[in-house]
Amino acid sequence: MSNPSYHVVSFAADFDLGSFDFGEAGYNDWLTRHASASVKAGVCAVYLLIERLPHRERVVGYFAINPTQVVREQAPLSLSRGWPLSVPAWNLGKLAVHVDLRVDKDAQWGRQLLREALETIVRVADVGGGKVIVVDADNPGLLDFYTRNGFKATGNDRDLSLYMKVSTARKAFNS
Repeated sequence: MSNPSYHVVSFAADFDLGSFDFGEAGYNDWLTRHASASVKAGVCAVYLLIERLPHRERVVGYFAINPTQVVREQAPLSLSRGWPLSVPAWNLGKLAVHVDLRVDKDAQWGRQLLREALETIVRVADVGGGKVIVVDADNPGLLDFYTRNGFKATGNDRDLSLYMKVSTARKAFNS
């Protein structure tokens, strides 16, 4: 049996989205029921992590990004000092890895997919602007994952939002 290969592609509804299993219905449902409409409406861009085997391909991860803005008064002072009233930003709206891949702790698929998402955001920010990357951790259990990967908490204990400067992500990839 051949080892699978992996690659990231822009969203296409012709992949078998129903076979994706994050282990939480909300992530599975968003991919199967909302991703296509969100892409068509221009709400976000979705990228799929595809596992390729000799006779089949399957979706084993995805992330969604969209432009947003961060209002100075809602950002930590350490981040927003010197800003105008708001700045362009990028939102990492979803990031999910199939349960089958999460058991391989050495491969760190979540971290690899996050890196791909950040590289994508840096590329589009280089063309269209953007100062900050924001993510809502969805649940407290994800805060550690994002902080271990360079995101900073907003400082509000009740808030699951985290941020990273685009310049910080850019430096990480250029070092």
